[in-house]
Amino acid sequence: MEMESRLQVCLDRREREGTLRSLMPVPTSSSASSASPLLIDFSSNDYLGFARCPEQYHRVESAYKQFMSTTSSSSAQGALLGATGSRLLSGDSCLARSLEANLARIHNRPAALLFNSGYDANLSVLSSLPYRDDGEDVIIMDELVHNSLVMGVRMGRLQKENVFTFQHNNVDDLRRILQNFVKPSATQPSVLIVIESVYSMDGDIAPMKDILDLAEHTGAAVIVDEAHGLGIFGRTNADDMALESPIDIASHRANAGAGGTGAIAALNLEHHPALLCSVHTFGKAAGCHGAVVAGSNTIISYLVNYARPFVYSTALPPHSLVSIQQSYESMMSEEGERRRKVVFHFVRVFRREMKRGLSCFGSGCQFELLPSPSPIQAVIVPGNESCISICKDLREVDRFDLYPIRSPTVPKGKERIRIILHAHNKEEEVHALVKALLSSFRRAMIFPSSVRSCSISKL
Repeated sequence: MEMESRLQVCLDRREREGTLRSLMPVPTSSSASSASPLLIDFSSNDYLGFARCPEQYHRVESAYKQFMSTTSSSSAQGALLGATGSRLLSGDSCLARSLEANLARIHNRPAALLFNSGYDANLSVLSSLPYRDDGEDVIIMDELVHNSLVMGVRMGRLQKENVFTFQHNNVDDLRRILQNFVKPSATQPSVLIVIESVYSMDGDIAPMKDILDLAEHTGAAVIVDEAHGLGIFGRTNADDMALESPIDIASHRANAGAGGTGAIAALNLEHHPALLCSVHTFGKAAGCHGAVVAGSNTIISYLVNYARPFVYSTALPPHSLVSIQQSYESMMSEEGERRRKVVFHFVRVFRREMKRGLSCFGSGCQFELLPSPSPIQAVIVPGNESCISICKDLREVDRFDLYPIRSPTVPKGKERIRIILHAHNKEEEVHALVKALLSSFRRAMIFPSSVRSCSISKL
């Protein structure tokens, strides 16, 4: 078949370039042995460990059982397994409405709207906004925003010439671009600035207050993707957003029920006049699935009418809604706070020991630990082939579950090993990971021979 032949040509080209993706074998407890144990997780987005937590599972099942019991005894019994349709048809429910009201309250916004995934939510927001048919509105995005935001813009009404990117986290560059659109009010276009609170590939945090203040001054509005901020940051641990904090930082203040609601909350920016809306994804720290957009009543009503992924998708089933509800309770609880403390302790241990080890490689070292205060830590390993080889070494020899992040996902020359630190990791595993990373670089002979004199065993 001609079509399949052409597709195979594309796959062959990717294989030659070292960019071909494939699903990895999934290790299971039945396939593990003392000689080949299960991999140690340093790759998943399950920051707080709720996705794999037996206690969390039982909380969800108990709440779902109670929901089923209440619903079954009701004279107006609803669907118990599937939503049966989109929210605008048969898929709406009191459970979804009450959850949205609660999430709006938690995120200190007038309203909220649930979506089937973070990708769906970003597609919905960026494809339906801006709204003007004449295409004169403008979007300015950080150059490193997630693919879902980029694809949302491509689905929308704007022409390519009305979409701009600014240098990553560079407020001066954003200001330079904005100056082109400050016109008399009668002709001034609507300008949307799109950022992430915590960037998924670098782990660094956007200068949100500076960006929001600049947006307010210029009449722009800001959309913030909180996919990697939710559950990690909140009002109780804003100090953890500092890059190099001491191990014994006085953080995680006693503030019952307020932790883990995101980086916007940590910086007390939820009521900032330039904040148009925020997107909170549940597939990371929340340990379940779905997303919510929090914003004004007008924004939410507009999305209900114009967001195509929302309008034409079957709604989340009741079990997912109960899971989301229970995840927020756990993230904001004392147990959630305890887990955040563990995560950020590991962040500081990892950064301290990795920097100490890298100092042995000298100034000509290609390897670079990116500046990130979050659980997302990245080490630059230039070249797809080198990055793949080292990750394979770490998986097969040291049993660490790590993946190479290759170009074109990241810019060429910025290939990296992405490391996620979790509450379910152990401190001895973090120490072992640092030692294995440095040893793998030495075995791969990426660095000068002088590296071999570095005493990695002391780390």
